[in-house]
Amino acid sequence: MNKPAKRPRGRPRGFDRDKALESALRLFWTRGFEATSISELTEAMGINPPALYAAFGDKKHLFLQAVARYEEEAGCFAQKAFEEPTAKGAMSRLLHGAVEAFTKRGAPRGCLVVLGATNCAAESAEIYDALAARRRKAEKAVRARIAAGQAAGELDPDQDVEALAGTITATLFGLAIKAKDGLPPSQLHRIVDQTMRTWPDKARAARTAIRPDACRG
Repeated sequence: MNKPAKRPRGRPRGFDRDKALESALRLFWTRGFEATSISELTEAMGINPPALYAAFGDKKHLFLQAVARYEEEAGCFAQKAFEEPTAKGAMSRLLHGAVEAFTKRGAPRGCLVVLGATNCAAESAEIYDALAARRRKAEKAVRARIAAGQAAGELDPDQDVEALAGTITATLFGLAIKAKDGLPPSQLHRIVDQTMRTWPDKARAARTAIRPDACRG
């Protein structure tokens, strides 16, 4: 009498890796790395723990794969913003695009790269470091785009590009927190508008500067 064939361990029938990763992404995006348990992940992904480890490695590797997917999809607004012809236009589009991405209907609020690992246990320090490295990379890209604008004559040569890039990224990361807290998109866009009013436009600076001979008869 033939023995029944053994079912493969770990991966169930109908397992869709992309869909499972998307489910993990949404859970991490909603709860963060530390607060998300393996049992919650396997339930959301529709697989058992052996399948998770076989397909994605451990929780840390799964999280980093989810972050990469996030950057390809929800985080792609940043790459599009840098296509604007001026640095000011690029920064405005970046921040307004962030508002749209952080408050998109049907998606978790906020930004996974900003909020996904704000509080990590010591054994998960590499997760925090990985996201911090991505935030530094984002600021580097912002700084490079502003510097390119300065080189093109959009900003005065003595403008502090480092500080300006820091202002933009601080606003960007702050928008993620406020979006997570439930602030409506209209108010977030107003914050962006206010931030952009402080942009040190070279033409505006020339108009508002007081000429030394302005009062001479």
